[in-house]
Amino acid sequence: MTLPNFLVIGAQRAGTTLLHRILEAHPEVYVPDRRKEVHYFDWHFSRGTDWYERFFPDADQAKPFAAVGEVTPDYMFDPSVPLRISQSLPSCRFVVSLRNPVDRAYSWYLYSLRSFAEQRSIEQFFEESEETLTRGLYSQQLKRYFELFPRNSFLILILEELVQDPAINLQRLADFLNLSTGWPDPGALVRERVNASEIPRFRGAFARAQRFGEMLTRHDLDWAVRQARRMGVLKLFGTGGSRPSLPSSTRAQLQGYYRQEIGRLEDLLERNLEVWRVAERPLADDHMRASG
Repeated sequence: MTLPNFLVIGAQRAGTTLLHRILEAHPEVYVPDRRKEVHYFDWHFSRGTDWYERFFPDADQAKPFAAVGEVTPDYMFDPSVPLRISQSLPSCRFVVSLRNPVDRAYSWYLYSLRSFAEQRSIEQFFEESEETLTRGLYSQQLKRYFELFPRNSFLILILEELVQDPAINLQRLADFLNLSTGWPDPGALVRERVNASEIPRFRGAFARAQRFGEMLTRHDLDWAVRQARRMGVLKLFGTGGSRPSLPSSTRAQLQGYYRQEIGRLEDLLERNLEVWRVAERPLADDHMRASG
């Protein structure tokens, strides 16, 4: 029986798709290629460990891998997940990717335009979508984990720092996962463009296709979704033009909302997050299109 010895738990829209690509590129790391986000500890926990084990190699097949894990960014936000993990994987290690919460929220709005045919203006969206904002309250979410696991079980990566200095940050990741070597070209891995946020021309049809694909995945029909992507089905929906920018007034409101939270997170992590305060120019999704 093989179960993960590490999990990438979040945050959503903070580079977890990029991390999945980086991890699967290393010969000593196993992450499921069948499904990036397994969602066992939130959506599928009632299915039991026998179902979960199907995503991972058996004991003999796992021998070449120093690290076996999976990437599900919703694990950090769901309050029921930490206890479930502690009961199932008491020695688990955690990789956490955090992004300036203002840019994370804006990225989620762009994703909602693309995948859910969101019709509201950006101002109305943030006024009415409380969960979008609370997902950026990282300190509350991490405290739930810190109460159950030792601090040295966590590697906290800051997405902006990963982009600025991939060599140092990916070496930290390799050391944390006990890999014998790092990645030969960290810069190339970080520059890879993943999880595009273009707005499709036929947004309603695209959103329905996305929901259908999610339904198939929840019923373990991943093969059909993978086949559709390989065939380029998503390209049939076209590109609808440029994405809306984040108005400076809305950015200022979001910065005010998260100002105290960033301070609380600095205290919790004992780490300076000035990179989020001084970066008036946001980390654009265009740079590498990281998500999660």
